[in-house]
Amino acid sequence: MMTHLTSCLMLLVMQAQLAGAQTGNLPNVNNIVDRMLATLHENKAHLRAFTVKRNYQLLDKQSQPKAELVADITYRPPAQSQYRVERSTGGLGEKVLRDILAKETETAKDSQHRELSRDSYDFQFLREETLEGSRCYVLAITPKREDKELVRGQVWVDAQNYKIHRLEGKPVKSPSWWLRDSSVVMNFAEVHGMWLRTSTQAVANLRFNGRYVMVSRDVEYHAPGATEVHKTEARKNHASLAGAAIGR
Repeated sequence: MMTHLTSCLMLLVMQAQLAGAQTGNLPNVNNIVDRMLATLHENKAHLRAFTVKRNYQLLDKQSQPKAELVADITYRPPAQSQYRVERSTGGLGEKVLRDILAKETETAKDSQHRELSRDSYDFQFLREETLEGSRCYVLAITPKREDKELVRGQVWVDAQNYKIHRLEGKPVKSPSWWLRDSSVVMNFAEVHGMWLRTSTQAVANLRFNGRYVMVSRDVEYHAPGATEVHKTEARKNHASLAGAAIGR
């Protein structure tokens, strides 16, 4: 009896030690966040003026396009932008897309107030995961205040270079009067030596007609001094709306 009890206690001790060892092997979230923020800061230093042709679509429940807008958007660091609508269709749905475009390109009064930073978010390590061939740390991000520019969700950080590959979640507040209960996915990639958001998807209930999907995709980039136009390929899983949560 005592031998059996002793064996059980030793097994429990071994399990506790193993669990402690596994916990100790988890990446340090503070180190990840430090290097991620340093990489974001470095990327900002490399930003230069560029123009992107961006396609916006509003899709219904059957994934049929109900409205479309194509715009040329010019960004000039650190926080200037202007746009020209190339073409648009879709009646009331077009108005939704124009409103989203205007919100995305408006100059921030305080860009630091809405960036991915320790001032705006709490971070928690969740897991490691491979995303499109890159090993990533997946962190939970929790806003520290109620702000329509902030997102409650997850961010995928490259385990090698600490660049952000994806951010997804729900805006703390709706970024547009037209949208309710929205969720968002943003994907990032390198363009002309800059790390930029390249595609964007929001799923939301629209006030005038139920649940819709808003997809925006960067079609091509022009940068001064670049020898060629950078064109992007459409993703099978579209990926959004609160672009300012990361900063360009």
